[in-house]
Amino acid sequence: MDKQTKITVKINGEERPFMMEKIAAENEISAAIEEEAVPAVVAPFEKTPAKPMKRMFHTRVKTALFSILLAVIIGTSFGFIVLHIVPKQKETASLLLSPAASTKETPAKKEDSQPLAVAVIQAGVFSEQKAAETYAKQLQASQIPAVLVGKQPIAVWIGVGADKSSLAPLVEQYKQKGLTTYVKPIVFSTTQDKTVQALYEKMVSLSTKLLTNFDVSETEWTSLETQYKETKQKSEQLESAYVSLVAYRKEKKAPLLWNVQQNLLFVLQKEIE
Repeated sequence: MDKQTKITVKINGEERPFMMEKIAAENEISAAIEEEAVPAVVAPFEKTPAKPMKRMFHTRVKTALFSILLAVIIGTSFGFIVLHIVPKQKETASLLLSPAASTKETPAKKEDSQPLAVAVIQAGVFSEQKAAETYAKQLQASQIPAVLVGKQPIAVWIGVGADKSSLAPLVEQYKQKGLTTYVKPIVFSTTQDKTVQALYEKMVSLSTKLLTNFDVSETEWTSLETQYKETKQKSEQLESAYVSLVAYRKEKKAPLLWNVQQNLLFVLQKEIE
C-alpha cells in the first residue's frame, strides 16, 4: 500500500493532520459521480432513429395524395359520362319512342267525329257480378236483350234508342211484361270514325221504330244499305246487327229485331268500357 502523504494544517492555531489519500479518494468519488451523472443528463436527449419516421410520414403522404388524385380522376370520369353519354342515350331513346308515341295519337278521322248521344233502358243495378249475370241470362231467355255495364254497381241495359222519346213505346212493352225500367241518356266520345258512327245511329233508329210498330220507308232502307257499303271497318257485332235487320225486312220475325238490339248493346258496352 502506498504511503499516505501527511499534511499538517493549522486551524485556529492548532495543528491538525490531513491525509492526501483522503483527498484523492474524495476526488475519485467526485469523478465517479460526474461520470455517472453525464449519461443521466444525456440520456433524455437521445433521439429515436429519425429516418424510419420520415419514411413512414412520406409513405402516408404519398398514399393520401394518390387517393385524392384517384378520387379526382374517378369523379371527373363520372361527370363526363353523365354530361355526354347519358344525354345521348336519352336522345336515342326519345327518337326510338317517338314513332310509338305518334301511333297512339288520335287519327284525324276520330278528331272530326262528334260525341255519340243515345238513350238506354236500364233494368236494374246490382252490387254483385254473379247476381247481375243471373238476371241478364233470365232476360235473354225471354228474348229481351241485356248487357252488363260498369263495376260495383253493375247496371243492366236492355235497350238502346236515339233519345228518350223514341224509347217510350218500348218502355211500355217492358212494363207490360212486369219489368221496372229507367231511361238514361248518355253521351260519350266514340273511338270509331264517322261512317261507323253513322251506321250505328241509323240501325238504332230503325230497330226501335220496327220494335214499336212504326213503318220504315224504302228511302230509309236504301240509306241504310248505302251507309253499310261506305263503312269499311265494321266490328263483328255491328255486322251481325246489320244482317239481322236486313233479314227482318224480308222475314218479319220479331226475334231478329231483338238480336239487332242485342248486338247494338254489345257495341255500346265495348265502347264505354
